[in-house]
Amino acid sequence: MSPDKPRYFMGIGDAEGILEVIDAGVDMFDCVLPTRTARTGSATTWQGRLNLRNAQYARDERPLDESCDCPACTRFSRAYIRHLVNQNELLGLRLLSLHNLRFLLELTRSAREAIERHEFAAFKRDALERLTSKS
Repeated sequence: MSPDKPRYFMGIGDAEGILEVIDAGVDMFDCVLPTRTARTGSATTWQGRLNLRNAQYARDERPLDESCDCPACTRFSRAYIRHLVNQNELLGLRLLSLHNLRFLLELTRSAREAIERHEFAAFKRDALERLTSKS
């Protein structure tokens, strides 16, 4: 394939997979995973996937992800979003969808900036380490 043609990968939606396909030269991708994950009551974070249906989040006043500036993280706690999800309130699923999409948009924005600085290898290594540390 000509190097000046864009490369598209359908069906890659997890952070680790996105970093791998970017490293392989893929320019565009899409997937239902961020919104499907949200519809099951889960949030994608730098600390791994949070299943908000779990009782451990019932009194957790922290945002989904401390480093995220999406509406879900800046306005609502894990406990409140958990309540919404467990009561089948659509707002909970919408907030999780917004968060999961924002998480991946920020990941890809940061990847693009690293590519422009010719530092993608270091960015990928650091991001994968952060994603797998589950701290």
